[in-house]
Amino acid sequence: MLRSLRMGRVQVVPPVLSHGDPQARFALVLGGILIGVAAWLVLARHPRWAGLSALGASVPLVFGSFRAVGSEDRVLRFLDSVTDRAFDGAILPAIAVAMRHDDMTVAALAVVAVGLSFAAAYIRAKGKALGYVVRDSLALRAARYAAVAIGLLANGLLGALIAVVAIAAFTAIDESRQVTGQPA
Repeated sequence: MLRSLRMGRVQVVPPVLSHGDPQARFALVLGGILIGVAAWLVLARHPRWAGLSALGASVPLVFGSFRAVGSEDRVLRFLDSVTDRAFDGAILPAIAVAMRHDDMTVAALAVVAVGLSFAAAYIRAKGKALGYVVRDSLALRAARYAAVAIGLLANGLLGALIAVVAIAAFTAIDESRQVTGQPA
């Protein structure tokens, strides 16, 4: 169990989980840990175990995201955004590095997927920062997670990454459309 010292007392719950929606925050932290495990397993050349870990991360990430959507808890919404970027930012580059000598197409698709995913996240964040209403689709996020996990589990990364590229491209285009469709 995690422990932290605070003013001479032992605090069993870390500060990030101590207020707001602790179940959602715990789920997102757990998802983040499983993302790291999945990335490590990809690099260690254990794709099926990595797929299992990525699938295991998907469940708490989707749960935490669902709880964060309507929440007033800014830390929860921030943690949701960070873990979503961590999924793509850790697992997809790990796939690119692990596959760079075996399958250049898969490695290139992983790089394209992470780039499009980060572009979509930037469009969403910048649009919201400028005061536009930009919706994020939890279904598309879950589909992206599932495609990566299933691709690793089934040894079908080519098809999975094509799906991830398509989802990320659609998301970036849709979020751009949402911003440009609103008055300046």
